[in-house]
Amino acid sequence: MFFLLLVGYSLVPMTPVPQEASGDVVVYGTRLDAAHGECVAKRCSVLRDAQVAIALAEQQLRAGAYLAAKGTLAAALNRTKDQAATFPKPVSALYEAYAAVSLQEGDIETYRAAVAREVRTLRDNLPATDPAVTAAAFATGDMWLELNEPLRADASYAAAEKNAQDIGDRRGVLVATLRRVALAANQGETRRAKEMLKTVAADPAAADPAVQTLIRVVALRAAARGSDTATVDRLVADIGHQSGAQPHLIWQPEYPVDPDLAARQVATKFGYADATTTRSSDRGAIQWADIGFWIAPDGRTREAAVLRGSSGYGWTHPLLLQVAGRRYSESAAGSPGVYRIERFSSRPIYTVPIGSLIRRRAGPVSLQVLDLTDPSATPITLR
Repeated sequence: MFFLLLVGYSLVPMTPVPQEASGDVVVYGTRLDAAHGECVAKRCSVLRDAQVAIALAEQQLRAGAYLAAKGTLAAALNRTKDQAATFPKPVSALYEAYAAVSLQEGDIETYRAAVAREVRTLRDNLPATDPAVTAAAFATGDMWLELNEPLRADASYAAAEKNAQDIGDRRGVLVATLRRVALAANQGETRRAKEMLKTVAADPAAADPAVQTLIRVVALRAAARGSDTATVDRLVADIGHQSGAQPHLIWQPEYPVDPDLAARQVATKFGYADATTTRSSDRGAIQWADIGFWIAPDGRTREAAVLRGSSGYGWTHPLLLQVAGRRYSESAAGSPGVYRIERFSSRPIYTVPIGSLIRRRAGPVSLQVLDLTDPSATPITLR
């Protein structure tokens, strides 16, 4: 699945719709339109409906049709949500995609509701030991992190940690703890992060190669915060050369922050009057751009450029500088590097302006980043 949200330093992959191995047909072009028409007419299964709707929403979002993508997924949920008890995974995948598109489009209220329903669909209809339920346990924490609520995010990750402990999933416990380590480091709680990291490293389950990689990446990201360029260079080299592995983001410059959003956040935090209150005449649109760049074998980015986007690219200059300043883990010797494309969406969030009763994009502007080149992505298929 193409949805891959950048949340702080962490990448949070969307769970793909379950697929059957035999009889698959790759969906392209007009075939996708025809398949979607069948599902709208309710002549397809829940699994097929989820696959087709997510594929079409991906196509629409890539073309910049955010509202169309959101509408496609909402309609699919209306057709399938009553069958969540029988088909929890496809319905949950629809909620997950719907949440992702709503976040990109600036509809925070719908984003939160969709995440909650995604998690509830799996928890209510699958055994606690099902891998999908275990993965969904992180979704609520990721949501709070995305909404800049670190205390709630930590509480959610702690709950996921306990759930994994209760079902005897040691690897799940360590992954949850590492989320908390990364969060503590991002909040400047260095001592707490180091203590938790020691606990993880001492656990026998930490011998798992995947957990070892996570430990090293989290430790390096924490160490890189506030470091000078020379220190970051050394830390990037320390993670080693992993043949065939995708590069891990170790350090990145801060993203540009909209002045109105910063003012509103300060006002909310300290109880001041909101100087950026919106009025009934206010209205905002989405600006988007796809930025492509190479991650060279040494972990530096090269040739960052805007590939396409909405009209006018002047607003993307700070984003190109941000991409150019990132540092990833080094690749194996002889590697050509990795090419990545990310969607940057600058949009006001939904709000109800003073003097109006209609929710619309009229709030402060914020930035969302979506990885369009998820290395784990597979073609959308139909049975």
